[in-house]
Amino acid sequence: MDPTLNMSFVQSPVLIVGSSMVGMTLSVLLAKQGIEGCIAIDRHLSTAIHPRAVYFHTHTMAVYRELGLYEDMKRESTKYYDENAGIVDVESLAGKFNTTWLKNMNEGVEKISPTGRLFLTQQIFEPILRSTARELGSDTRFGTELVSFQQDSDGVTALLCSVETGEKTLIRAKYLIACDGNRSSTREKLGIKMRGYGLLSHSVTIYFKADVRRYIEGKYNGVIYINNPTVRGFIRVDKTGQNGFFALNTAGPQGTEDSRFPADTITDELAAEYLRAAFGADIDLEIELIAKWRAVSDNAEAYNQGRVILAGDAAHTLLPNGGFGGNTGIHDVHNLAWKLELVLKGLAGRDLVEQTYHDERHPIGALMVNQVYARYANRTAQELKTTVGIPDKELPDLSLEMGYRYHSRALMTEDLDEITEDPRISTARPGSKAPHAQLEIDGKSMLVADLLGDSFVLLIGRESKIWEDAVEKLSLQARLPVIQCHRVHGEAFDERYRLGLSGAVFIRPDGFVAWTCTQEPSTPEEARDVLETVFEKILCLDVEEHEHTLANGISAPSVAVAQAGVLSLAVPIVLFEQEKALVREKEQLAVRMAVIEERIADLRRMSALQNEIAMLAMKLVPAVAPLVFDGSLGLLGDDVQSAR
Repeated sequence: MDPTLNMSFVQSPVLIVGSSMVGMTLSVLLAKQGIEGCIAIDRHLSTAIHPRAVYFHTHTMAVYRELGLYEDMKRESTKYYDENAGIVDVESLAGKFNTTWLKNMNEGVEKISPTGRLFLTQQIFEPILRSTARELGSDTRFGTELVSFQQDSDGVTALLCSVETGEKTLIRAKYLIACDGNRSSTREKLGIKMRGYGLLSHSVTIYFKADVRRYIEGKYNGVIYINNPTVRGFIRVDKTGQNGFFALNTAGPQGTEDSRFPADTITDELAAEYLRAAFGADIDLEIELIAKWRAVSDNAEAYNQGRVILAGDAAHTLLPNGGFGGNTGIHDVHNLAWKLELVLKGLAGRDLVEQTYHDERHPIGALMVNQVYARYANRTAQELKTTVGIPDKELPDLSLEMGYRYHSRALMTEDLDEITEDPRISTARPGSKAPHAQLEIDGKSMLVADLLGDSFVLLIGRESKIWEDAVEKLSLQARLPVIQCHRVHGEAFDERYRLGLSGAVFIRPDGFVAWTCTQEPSTPEEARDVLETVFEKILCLDVEEHEHTLANGISAPSVAVAQAGVLSLAVPIVLFEQEKALVREKEQLAVRMAVIEERIADLRRMSALQNEIAMLAMKLVPAVAPLVFDGSLGLLGDDVQSAR
């Protein structure tokens, strides 16, 4: 029987596997850019249910500002957390203060970004994001898992299955984006290895209710690292001083092998003991949840294999120190979304997605792996410096958030001398994030950030005479994306962008500078040719192939290709059905085994009872025997005597 019968078949430009924070952000970005029909799936039945707090970086909040979510997120954050929180290190909440890692998480941020850092739980944030996705028409399917997939030169065929009903769906997509977490089954099926520091700890996060106000009010209002002989990790408490979590990395004698695996032996009683050691006080507490996790710092060897692309924890698994994990994932999909849009619309070559995404994001992932390891080794597990390796020098958080640089075919860059820079003093140059600055356009004051997110932007000097005409001529060519052209000036802007009177800065939709020049060409035709050349490089265009695509359109998958994709999944479908049957059989056997084990336990209890009776009898024999033989037991004694 054909295993593909009675299945629905759906075509989609992009299939997103994993719809937590990173996957859902990609879904919203694509919907905002007008890419209809994208499907996002997640094996869980809903958004996050655990109160896991996320430290959102300023670059990340700039992304959500583009999506119109910044003010909502900030308002929710300030209900629960202090927006000027810091990061400190103590022996315990009630014990000795050690050092300050960060005095105020938003100090100086206003000079480099229109958005500040904030804390917000996924439990609160993800419903906000999901609501936006729904408003934009995103197709998000919770309770759906990816069973198998097969890619070819034209796309990816994937088999999906409902977790609740077992109903199966075949999807034919141009691209599959794997946002399925640190144990990504998609990455494993591709055979892509992880490289880095490997497993550092079997950690545990303990969510609790306890009144710790007397220990933190007026002293600690942010992330609190705990370092004492019993426990090492960090605590975060909300504004009430009565709800929080403790991320425990190591416990017991520091530096021992057993101390690295507190999750392996955790119990409610032990969790309470660890919490009191972190508090430095024996106070009443309630444990709400214990979540086990693996402390790992690794980067995938490749961020894609053809049309299957890794993002978020599937691409890089980062320790929580510094909050770089989720933020780096969001930066991944912000880099990817506009590239997908242009390739899907036939306005760019496939290399824009399939080559430059890896070329730009992979070095950043490697950088973050090294930097979070440095923070973990310096703040929590000093012993790793001798057992695993000396960490890199810690770079400033702002340089990692706003100062990292790209080098790829999609930028007019030379080889980078440094992968990071100080965003407080950086200038506009290819590969760098467009510096934050106030500017004036047509007498109206605004920020550079107000212009970014929807299209390419060309900022030109105040005395330019021909750039605007060149852009107008380019806009008549349907084979190139839209360019917004703005004549700008402003003291702060001039200092950071250095256009001169007639120069230009070309900025990509993700806010990174693609190309600059300090003086305009002699004629509009020369200016147009310059911009066209820049565009063709950035968009990875093979001109002849591109013109053919535009003339003939982007073909939908042919029936033959779709059927081939279906047939290629026939064996995985059969294996999936067999696996499900074996799982059901295993479950039935488990029930039977449980009954048998209970019967065995009953028999053991009966045997133990018999042994106790026998032992009691043996103890009674020496005491009873003399009475039997001297007649002291009355009738029994008389009977014995008569018998004599």
